Amino acid sequence: MPETIQILCVDDESYILNVIRRQLCDLDVEVHPVRSAEDGLRFLRQTHPVHVVLSDYRMPGMDGIEFLGYVSREWPTVTRILLSGFTDAEALQEALEQKRLFAFLPKPWRAEELKKIIAEAVERNAERSLSEVTI
Repeated sequence: MPETIQILCVDDESYILNVIRRQLCDLDVEVHPVRSAEDGLRFLRQTHPVHVVLSDYRMPGMDGIEFLGYVSREWPTVTRILLSGFTDAEALQEALEQKRLFAFLPKPWRAEELKKIIAEAVERNAERSLSEVTI
């Protein structure tokens, strides 16, 4: 039986975390909401493996691109998705080009868009897992 996909959601707005959880409730995923990049890093250190990290861009302390860059260095197999209504276009483009992000989803998004990106992330994780199997 395949393992449940673990998704870490990082946003300083609890409303957004609740929306994400509701929009993904019919998928075979477990959503772990946290309200800061620092809490996200703490969660990853204590609860790895996480398959997907969704992060807001604008947060106090550490922005989402910086946070996901750190995640990409420390946990390179985790699929990273940035959510935001406000972004630095140049920093976003650089993060995408350097493969620090898998995808960007602008706020507001439709539930179908979020589910599609999550499905693509899950497929990417499955492909990675298969490529790691040696015979």
